[in-house]
Amino acid sequence: MILLSDRRVSAIPVSDNGEALVDVRQVAELRVDDRLADAAGAYAHLREATVQRLLAAQRTLPRGLRLLIIEGYRPLSLQTTYFESYKDELRHRYPEWDSARRHVEANKYISPPGHGTGRWICREAPVEDRPPPPKITITRLSAGGAIRSAGES
Repeated sequence: MILLSDRRVSAIPVSDNGEALVDVRQVAELRVDDRLADAAGAYAHLREATVQRLLAAQRTLPRGLRLLIIEGYRPLSLQTTYFESYKDELRHRYPEWDSARRHVEANKYISPPGHGTGRWICREAPVEDRPPPPKITITRLSAGGAIRSAGES
């Protein structure tokens, strides 16, 4: 498994391409969960092309199933807070681990800062209209709308 903190990945520059962010709470066809909501509402924003891919993917689902979006855009300050908080939790839980090990282990759970730009989403498997289960999967959508979960090629 190649983690986002791997030098081969982290060496790739990340910059804003200017693509508009869309508030998916305003897209009636999509379902948005607020369990990871931030005060500014950034969690519900996705890049325009990502929204189009989600809509295309959702149209392929059997009747009665819908995608559930849990988190989209994550401001850099929030990414840093999440990542550093989890590393701190690991420091308390595993005091024998050095800083490098904590960084790698934290990266297995949460992406390091610099990757929550609204092109990836936290989502669940397609669900019926019911309260969502607690499992979260990080997903990338291909240009054709196909859903690929973390770890799949």
